[in-house]
Amino acid sequence: MTASDQPSSDSLTALDAKIIKQIEYYFGDVNLLRDTFLKEKIQEDDGWVTMETMLKFNRLKEITSDAQVICEALKKSSSGLMEVSEQGDKIRRSPSKPLPGDTKERREEILARSIYAKSFPLDVKLDDLQQFFEGYGQVDNVYMKRDFHKKTFKGSVFVIFTNKEDAEKFVSEEGTKFRDQVLEVKSFKADYFKNKAAERKSKGKKDTEGKPDKKSEIKTEVEAETELEERVRQQMTKNAVLHLKGFSADTSREQVKKCFQPYADVGWVDFDKGATEGYIRLREPDSAGPTLEKAKAANDGKIVIQDTEIEVRVVEGDEELQYWKKMFKDIADKKKGGGKDRRQGGRSQRGGRNQRGGRRNRGGPQGKRKFNKKDEDEGGSDGDEQVKEEPSAKVIKTEEEV
Repeated sequence: MTASDQPSSDSLTALDAKIIKQIEYYFGDVNLLRDTFLKEKIQEDDGWVTMETMLKFNRLKEITSDAQVICEALKKSSSGLMEVSEQGDKIRRSPSKPLPGDTKERREEILARSIYAKSFPLDVKLDDLQQFFEGYGQVDNVYMKRDFHKKTFKGSVFVIFTNKEDAEKFVSEEGTKFRDQVLEVKSFKADYFKNKAAERKSKGKKDTEGKPDKKSEIKTEVEAETELEERVRQQMTKNAVLHLKGFSADTSREQVKKCFQPYADVGWVDFDKGATEGYIRLREPDSAGPTLEKAKAANDGKIVIQDTEIEVRVVEGDEELQYWKKMFKDIADKKKGGGKDRRQGGRSQRGGRNQRGGRRNRGGPQGKRKFNKKDEDEGGSDGDEQVKEEPSAKVIKTEEEV
């Protein structure tokens, strides 16, 4: 039966509302497009997902671990998005509400109702941010921007409103405060991209007269960012990155790789010894979710490295896109400064990739085309082909965004 077969009533409790909101977020247009694990599950049984599986989701489990309570709450929803099985042991997104395609037009439509805001306390919780933005209208997603490596909140967010009008209302409001703190920056996400592009343009190349070189001019606003994201989407290996957290101080890359190697073709271990967090990049698309499931199943539902239980999750959505953008940027930056490094010692003299004794691979990850011919000629992201040896430390620290 559909959740809407049982009309919403005064019996809807605060707990019911939380459950409905969380489940409909999981199966909503924004999250379901990027949730590899859930997308795989809905393909197994005509869209149905067992309550046993749903209770593996931490945020839902924090609300309640009672499957019956969850199903009864969903029956009170008026959205018609979800269906509950007759036995009450499975749920699914209603076939009458199919998931929109992940098209360029769809992404531009979402961008038009997405905003950027800055100056939030660094210790703020996601629930508090959601409640704040829901004061302006229905919200599809709140994305907390974090430092790429440290994963600490940077005080700024991207928010997708359900309606463009609500996004406009938030951006146009003057003196918006969060906990008595005026938000320094509020804009549409597209304008945020435009401002970042303008900053890059101001730092662009100069001609002999000190004027900006026309060749270095950056495409404006959404065009530049959309084009970049399109190229990244085409070249990235989708749903193939895992984030790991909680390493002991003496954990090595080889130990991390060894933990997952029986279940997948590991392309790269992005981790420095002594760090508490890192990433694993797999070679095959759509392999992150299944690999994590297999690794957990082989060890009583846990990931243990060096006698330490590690938190592991699939990198998805905006975080996945930013990961690959950062990776490609690091490759490009390395190429720019690579000549000096090779001549004067640098990484190659420390036993880096080019002095390992093996051939230098020119294919890059999955043999995909590179951003430009220069990268292809110089080997592209050759790191993906060097997994059998422990790579050198990362070259570039995270670039802080405004």
